[in-house]
Amino acid sequence: MRPPPPPTPDAAALDAVPAELAHGARVVPLTLRGGVLEVGVGPAHGGDGDGATAALERLRIRAGAVAVTTVPITDPEAAALRAYARRTLAAAEVAVGAAPPEATAVVTAVLDTAVGTGASDVHLEAVPDGLRVRLRRDGAVHPAATLPVGLRDPVVARIKVLAGLDVAERRAPQDGRLTHPVPSGAVDVRVATIPVRHGERVTLRLLPRDGVTHLEGLGLPDVVRTALAEAGTSGSGLVVLCGPTGSGKTTTLHAVAARVADRDRTVLALEDPVEREVPGVSQTQIDPAAGVTFATGLRHLLRHDPDVLVVGEVRDAVTADLAVEAAGTGHLVLTTLHAADAAGAVDRLDELGVGVARAAAVLRLVVAQRLLALPCPTCSGAGCHDCDGTGTRGRTAVAEGITWDAALRAAVLAAPDPAARRAVLRAARRPGLRAAAVAAAAAGRADATAARRATPEPDG
Repeated sequence: MRPPPPPTPDAAALDAVPAELAHGARVVPLTLRGGVLEVGVGPAHGGDGDGATAALERLRIRAGAVAVTTVPITDPEAAALRAYARRTLAAAEVAVGAAPPEATAVVTAVLDTAVGTGASDVHLEAVPDGLRVRLRRDGAVHPAATLPVGLRDPVVARIKVLAGLDVAERRAPQDGRLTHPVPSGAVDVRVATIPVRHGERVTLRLLPRDGVTHLEGLGLPDVVRTALAEAGTSGSGLVVLCGPTGSGKTTTLHAVAARVADRDRTVLALEDPVEREVPGVSQTQIDPAAGVTFATGLRHLLRHDPDVLVVGEVRDAVTADLAVEAAGTGHLVLTTLHAADAAGAVDRLDELGVGVARAAAVLRLVVAQRLLALPCPTCSGAGCHDCDGTGTRGRTAVAEGITWDAALRAAVLAAPDPAARRAVLRAARRPGLRAAAVAAAAAGRADATAARRATPEPDG
């Protein structure tokens, strides 16, 4: 029987234990009642023997407690980041007519909350009554706070300083990057600002802290995972990953790139941005200001004798032409494309000027994917402290694949019109996005309604 989820940290426990002490001990204070301090600890707690005991004793003394008890918790670092940060944000929200927390502390609290909840993005939007803060977590946007008007400009200015942006420039969009320290290391954050009616909007993208996930760990259907592994052994051709923004294409692209990188092959990548380091791959960052676009960068990479080219995204006609040309002249090209499903990749390449015949000649595999939120294992989706009340924790990929061979190429080229061509390609999909999503829901890995909503109709 699954143990009950741990309680939400209460004010008395958080008041009694400073954040720095909790972070250092790798615990989260939960309750302080009757002289007993209860703290949440991780699976590895106690592994250093006397060190863990001494850390708990320091907590007891600092809290003025007579005893300390422990409760197992999935991720005490994340829980502590959330708990202390939200106290700061709560104080900022009610600071009307009183001195609010410093903008520096508020920005730290916003970023700590994002890291602690596993958010991928933070949205800060100037609104008439202040600055609205929302977090995107497991694909959904959740409100975090609404800061008062007095903090609106100082918070935006503080973020600009950290990201190396021009604080005085409020009429033009700006892009930058910052590093946010947390107890276990640091998180790289991409920063984008843009003017809006009541000030500025800031979007923070938290770049992945983890390393490259193996293909086996993505949750892909067996037939798609096998197809990707086999396509990676090809000496040439085009492998395309499709889906909307936020569908996990880059994560899968990196997993495939890591698999093909070995001592016998040279793998070069062109990305915007470089989100994570892929072992064995030489990664180049797009920099339009320096003249490095996907098109110009790809031309230069081709002069470095690559066996495999990883192109972060095919966005324009020039890049599409170069990628297809490289795929047809002895290079394996791995890339992503914005298309609704695997059958739509040919249409998209055709729109970019490649032409159906040219695309069909080089395509080896097209995969379309979506991400579905996983039910929280602690509360089975009911909402608890571990999942921050959302009922979900983490996401899994569902996908369909079309493996191109001579028979499929002939059928595609023989199709009399685009509708007939799409029908041929839809029939070649394995297993189909909707079918993969429904299977994930049936296995308890996703909500059935959300699975259907996230995937196109079977005949779409």
